[in-house]
Amino acid sequence: PIHFARQFKRSTGKAPHQYLIEMRVSRARHLLAGDLPIAEIAYRCGFSHQEHLTRLFGRQQGTTPAAYRRALRL
Repeated sequence: PIHFARQFKRSTGKAPHQYLIEMRVSRARHLLAGDLPIAEIAYRCGFSHQEHLTRLFGRQQGTTPAAYRRALRL
C-alpha cells in the first residue's frame, strides 16, 4: 500500500485519498445542477452523510453545496 501511494502521488501529484475526495466533490458539483436533495447527492458520491459533503465541499470550493446550487440557478 505504501509503494502504491508513493507511485500514485508521483504520477498525479496527489495522495490517493485526496484524489478520491476531489473526484467525489467533482461528481457532487455535477449532481447539484439537478434536483436531487443534497443528502442524496452526498450518499451517491460516497460521503457518509450530508455534513461530511458540506465540510469537504466547502474546503475545496469555498462555498456550501446549497450556495453553489443557488449560484447555478441564477
